Amino acid sequence: MLTKHKTIKREYEKLFKSGVHSYKKEDYKASYNCFSSIANSCSKFKYDAKFYLAKQYENGLGISKNSNYQKAFEFYLDIYYDKPQNIKGIELLLAECVKKRLGDFKDDKKAFEFYLDLYSNVPECKSFARDNLIKCYNLGIGVSKDEEKFTYLKMKL
Repeated sequence: MLTKHKTIKREYEKLFKSGVHSYKKEDYKASYNCFSSIANSCSKFKYDAKFYLAKQYENGLGISKNSNYQKAFEFYLDIYYDKPQNIKGIELLLAECVKKRLGDFKDDKKAFEFYLDLYSNVPECKSFARDNLIKCYNLGIGVSKDEEKFTYLKMKL
């Protein structure tokens, strides 16, 4: 059984390396197929595969002639929520997607939690997060309206 497990791990590793190789050679259909096979697995490469898939969707590489920003955003969100140690800066990518209106949270509570996390933990995004938290507290988006927190954040401008 252990040998079978090691063989599967090696197969995912080979598949991932093949995907990266194809991506670098701009054979995006091949890389898409490799990364798609890995993305829903339990492989240690699944987050890296999701990251590459997000990039392909974001830039319309090998999927279609048009970009699919929402699909890219959803892959970034998957990575963000699972917080793998090997992928850094995913918060910044998500913030950029939101700023440019390239992706949208389907759940207001999750959007609020994301902005709160950015505000507390990502200094580069603090003002962006604060502006969104002000809107959330003022309008009750993803959280109950809170005049006190709204005013507090507004005064920090």
